[in-house]
Amino acid sequence: MLKPEDNILSWTKSPFSTEIQSEAKKAYEDWQKGITSDLVDSYAHPLSFGTGGIRGKIGYGIGKMNLYTVGRAALGFLSYLRDTKKSPSIVIAYDSRRMSKEFAELSAGIGATLGVKVYLFPKVTPTPLLSYAIRYFEASGGIVITASHNPPEYNGFKAYLADGGQLVPPDDSLIIQRISGIEDWTSIPMISKTDKVYKKFVKTVGPDCFQNYLKELKKAGIQSQAKPKTRNNLKIVYSPLHGTGGEYMKEMFQYFGYKSVFLVPEQKKPDGEFPTVKYPNPEEKEALALCEFHAKKKKAEVFIATDPDADRLGVGVRKPDGEYEYLNGNQIGSIMAAYLSERKKQKGKVYHLVKTIVTTDLQEAIAKKNGIKIKNVLTGFKYIAEEMKQIESKKNNLFLFGGEESYGYLPVPFVRDKDSLSSALLFIEILAEKTDLLTYLNEIYLKYGLYRESLYSLTLEGSSGQEKIKQSIESLRTKNLIGKLIGGRKVISVLDYETQKADGKGKSSVFKGMPKSNVIQVELEGNAKLTIRPSGTEPKVKVYSSFASRKKPKKSSEIPSLWKTLGDEIVSAETEFLQLAGLL
Repeated sequence: MLKPEDNILSWTKSPFSTEIQSEAKKAYEDWQKGITSDLVDSYAHPLSFGTGGIRGKIGYGIGKMNLYTVGRAALGFLSYLRDTKKSPSIVIAYDSRRMSKEFAELSAGIGATLGVKVYLFPKVTPTPLLSYAIRYFEASGGIVITASHNPPEYNGFKAYLADGGQLVPPDDSLIIQRISGIEDWTSIPMISKTDKVYKKFVKTVGPDCFQNYLKELKKAGIQSQAKPKTRNNLKIVYSPLHGTGGEYMKEMFQYFGYKSVFLVPEQKKPDGEFPTVKYPNPEEKEALALCEFHAKKKKAEVFIATDPDADRLGVGVRKPDGEYEYLNGNQIGSIMAAYLSERKKQKGKVYHLVKTIVTTDLQEAIAKKNGIKIKNVLTGFKYIAEEMKQIESKKNNLFLFGGEESYGYLPVPFVRDKDSLSSALLFIEILAEKTDLLTYLNEIYLKYGLYRESLYSLTLEGSSGQEKIKQSIESLRTKNLIGKLIGGRKVISVLDYETQKADGKGKSSVFKGMPKSNVIQVELEGNAKLTIRPSGTEPKVKVYSSFASRKKPKKSSEIPSLWKTLGDEIVSAETEFLQLAGLL
């Protein structure tokens, strides 16, 4: 790996344009003067692989997304597949963002140059369909060009292996070594779509792929007992938030008998500028404002929205007064987990539910009460996919559901990434059967316990921000937190996923089979926990809270006041925890 100054200097010569070279020279001058700025960071510090590959702002330099940094990632990944697989092949998809199509075609051309067979989607495509396509074509891996729900100036490159899941050990480190070992920018082949080699090795993915996905979905057993007439009459308002989901989601719902699906007109077409929203993220209430507006006009029972690459799903359900309740990611996932867990199971089969360590423990209570095996994994859907591989390898073991609090769920075994399509179908099927999902959610709380969660994100840009994040987590590592009161509850255990050390009542067995990760989880009395980790894809440090109510509600009327008490506890706990970490 080159030193920062060598990274900068490598952009001051061929193959870069005179414009890029002069910008790099300016960055080098600033670097020599000790100036820290976005310009210096762009040329000095490379984008690093996080939970989802590389992601960053589009621009010049090794720290930005451009044809060279994407080409470098593609060359490292594809050369690894070429050298380790017999008859290597790859599936490539892209979203609606700036440069997405160009980055996808660049990656396809690099694959062709290396003699790797390429299946390229001809238009914007949901990420879960890319995961499915890898398995459908029995490919060696996959690439999707997306920055998920980031603002328009971002893009990303995500890599997948033959099982349809994202990179995991040991392949990830070997691939990252390949990528970081590419120091000569002139070695990245950039060929045209009209090139003979491109035409020979790059094939277009046809409509049969999605049709087979729908057939698999039909066989997956997630449909409810709802009558065809109920499905036909149910009014659904849907927004792809200018992303990839539009045509696919509508076609899927119609395939399953939902005829009244209305796409938000202002947001239905792919548009990488995301003109109607500040952030194209279904986790943000503001992003769903147009959904709610049209849902009220249509008197729809539900509105749903997906992020630009259609792997995350947000929802709002109609209340008796005509207003809409926005459900959070833990609530949506818990409704799905409870519904699937409570259904009749095949005799002699062992069912598994997989969730991340920052997802609500309500799902653990649901699994245990229904005799379902539960597994906690690190944040990142790739770890859920890896666990699915283990489940599949055991006789009579079946994957039931996987999810994470950040609006990502998977209720089917034939995709290996979060999937808003199958999740949306399951959610609407539950609504069609239960008719009132808010009552059903209260029933879940009464049966398994009342839990409330929160996520606090702090953005710290640049290399100085990264250093502060690192120091804050390191300072928590050195503190003795056992017995300390946080949010009025006593700390009973501390789990350090980096050192894989458990203090207090915590058991080191929780780390079994897990790679090391810079995460600290503090468990409090009364089934509550706080988790801190740096984001793998954004310049943020995140604190996750999950608190169970100390008093278990006996009837629905008790839930609102207990919910408020939990909210107050969490606000207090988050503040105290951030102060302990030196972040407030």
